Amino acid sequence: MSDTTSGLTDERATPFVDPWSKKPTHQGVVPVDALFVGAWDNDLGIDNINEALFLVCDDHQDRLWSLTTYSEKTTRTNLAARAGGDPAWMKCKITCGCVAGAAREGTQSKAATRLLDALVRARVPYQFPRPYLPGLLASNELSDIASAVIDELKRNALAAKATQQRQKAQIVEVASELGLNPRPAGHNDSAWIADCPRRSHTLMLSPSLNEFGCGYCRRKGDAAELAAFVEYVKTLG
Repeated sequence: MSDTTSGLTDERATPFVDPWSKKPTHQGVVPVDALFVGAWDNDLGIDNINEALFLVCDDHQDRLWSLTTYSEKTTRTNLAARAGGDPAWMKCKITCGCVAGAAREGTQSKAATRLLDALVRARVPYQFPRPYLPGLLASNELSDIASAVIDELKRNALAAKATQQRQKAQIVEVASELGLNPRPAGHNDSAWIADCPRRSHTLMLSPSLNEFGCGYCRRKGDAAELAAFVEYVKTLG
């Protein structure tokens, strides 16, 4: 079994998801004895990346590692080098790190499925996996994980729309009037997203708080502040 805690904080007692492996302690190289789970393309809205996923287990914990590249071809090249025993097999990468972990449980397939489900959910609404390269999990198993989440998104979206029709949350109404294309985020039955005035990404809308937030632009506030933000962007030309 691999020592998955090397260079990482001890999170054995608590499941975690770090969807973009932002924590410095989650960044690093894929452990030598990691098991290739599968790979898929991800649509980030402004770009597409290919992601290979690896499972590492020790006596206490299952961890999911992610290695992203710009294309499936590059991912295949990396995997071929790894299979050939090349210690420097990561010929090209964008990011590499641990994206999820949980207490050791079940078979390797079940562990991988559990962690992948948590990862996909944590990334909603920012990316949706599609064509699949099989590994530990077959293509249909990878597809089923994404499909289950997408089906849930659709149900939540219908519920959010029904609630908005009844309650008319001001922040959603104003976002629509401003042409920001508000729509249900899907990860629960109340969250919404809209186009950021800068158009290259989305911002979050909270009907219950009547607030918006854009992490990329570092702007947040109520409906009036959203309108002011739109006017400000217009002055930038």
